[in-house]
Amino acid sequence: MARLEFFVVSQSVSIDQATNRSSVFEILEVVQAPVFPTVIHQCVAISLWRREPGDEGQEFQLLLRITTPSGQKHEIRSNFRLTSPRHRVMQRIQGLPIESEGELRFEAILNEKHAAEHVVDVLRGGPGDAVESGVRHH
Repeated sequence: MARLEFFVVSQSVSIDQATNRSSVFEILEVVQAPVFPTVIHQCVAISLWRREPGDEGQEFQLLLRITTPSGQKHEIRSNFRLTSPRHRVMQRIQGLPIESEGELRFEAILNEKHAAEHVVDVLRGGPGDAVESGVRHH
């Protein structure tokens, strides 16, 4: 089965057209908001998968499961084939509602098996506190 090289959630990613190299910007670690509910305008989950013997021609199903601090779940599914030694998957999320403080969990599940998790701390922050970019307050 495909082997995970990395899994991270960030505000944005850029792919160089000439080299196909990716640049990841503003990795989500902490989100602060003065009031709840709030919304994360956009973020992207990026994973890189490496082909292993026997993976040729096989289709993989990647499920991104997002669990908000209040327990609300969101899922994004992506299918892919490893036609080269490595395959990058970018799953874009827009308008993610955050109802309260706590842990925001992003889980990568490949063919129904847990592969990785990225946890973001969601905190209440007042004026003058560092507020993560991409967050809108209601």
